[in-house]
Amino acid sequence: MASTVIAIGDELLAGFTLDTNSHWLAEQLRLLGYPLKRVTVVRDRLDEVVEQIGRDLRDPEVEDVFSTGGLGPTPDDRTFESVAAALGRAMVIWQPVLDRIERRVQRLHDAGLLESSQVTEGNRRMACVPADPDHVFRNRRGMAPGLMYRVEGRRLFILPGVPSELKGIFAEELAPEFLTGRVPGVVHELRFVFAAEARFYPVMRELETSHPDVSVGSYPNFQTKELVIRFAGDAEARVRDAMETVRQRVATMGLKPIGDL
Repeated sequence: MASTVIAIGDELLAGFTLDTNSHWLAEQLRLLGYPLKRVTVVRDRLDEVVEQIGRDLRDPEVEDVFSTGGLGPTPDDRTFESVAAALGRAMVIWQPVLDRIERRVQRLHDAGLLESSQVTEGNRRMACVPADPDHVFRNRRGMAPGLMYRVEGRRLFILPGVPSELKGIFAEELAPEFLTGRVPGVVHELRFVFAAEARFYPVMRELETSHPDVSVGSYPNFQTKELVIRFAGDAEARVRDAMETVRQRVATMGLKPIGDL
């Protein structure tokens, strides 16, 4: 089983904003034993978000879907509406969230950061969510809440797009409560200096047959002149066996990984 990320925002597809959230989530989920199958970036269009949520929730290999972005106070933030449409739920004011927003607005006003202590229509909009969430995450760094819905044995997590808010919700509440008990996959690397990537083709091709359960990829870094051969799989013994196969094959070419004596 795998997870997916749906990154929502026109600014991501226009190149104005770098999608660091998906990169961060991919690493965190891998380390927790919930690896990603895909990351999809979609525009702030209700029908397009609805379509992608439906696609991910229908995928038989997917157990968890994470969406990021589109939870702000302006009309172009349409994620909550899109989730409601995708799940067939009404939009409702979630009172505990509205209460937190009111307290936060008051604190910001008291600190001189807001002219008024009145909750605006935009602020109130962030408390209007698809009905009956299975869990509401506290956002200690912003106003928009994180949400979780269970849909036919799958989980849909709705997270803010502001990186500090997303990371806070994920690290402080989501991961400790909902992403436990898994063993992460095994990842090991061999590093070579001044090694031509094409020379590894024969042995990597061989491993596709002999070790189909081990993912093997080559990643050149033209600045450091290093070539990384990365091995990933579920079984430590199989991953190390694949590494040893590469080490032995390339030794005949006079290539030795960095760190080998």
